[in-house]
Amino acid sequence: MKTLKDFENRLKAFNEEFAEFKKSYRKAPEVGEIIEIAGMKWKVLDKLEEGYFCITEGFESLLTEFDSDTNNWSSSDLRNYLGIEIVEKIENAIGEGKLIDFKRDLLSLDGQTEYVECTDKVSLLTVDEYRKYRELLPNTYKWSWLCTPWSTPCNGCERSVTVVSPSGSVSRNSCDSLSGVRPVCIFPFSIFESEE
Repeated sequence: MKTLKDFENRLKAFNEEFAEFKKSYRKAPEVGEIIEIAGMKWKVLDKLEEGYFCITEGFESLLTEFDSDTNNWSSSDLRNYLGIEIVEKIENAIGEGKLIDFKRDLLSLDGQTEYVECTDKVSLLTVDEYRKYRELLPNTYKWSWLCTPWSTPCNGCERSVTVVSPSGSVSRNSCDSLSGVRPVCIFPFSIFESEE
């Protein structure tokens, strides 16, 4: 026979479970909306088949080198930093292994295919993605890196990387210069409420 104490214990367990659910609950966002995950603000750029493609807001104040001596994103120091530090920070908030891997096309601005594509969990926009999502990307007060090389060593260019200027134009900078960072990633649908 169930007692009042049994009912109170079940109610307490339910309330604790509900409180945990509320902490992790996130409404499914719309394109252009700002969401907060892992203490960072993210703008939703696209709803892809795999999840929400997002870019950080206000993170470009982190000024850093792309790399000390190469414009190849796949072996750059900045890619290594994002792939370890930022992935860990995000996965601590949403759960390990939940960020979605996505391919990065390292075609240079002048059409060279010397650098092969790579796969990241957290990355930078390519020039083509910057153009595609430009209407959602207002000008910022800092220069910021893209992962597209200006050209490649076959053309004598192994240090120039594409960047976005404060006015929004695409330019180039030496890989060992300081520019801002605007990471992108794909958040899975599963971390948001069901859309049904």
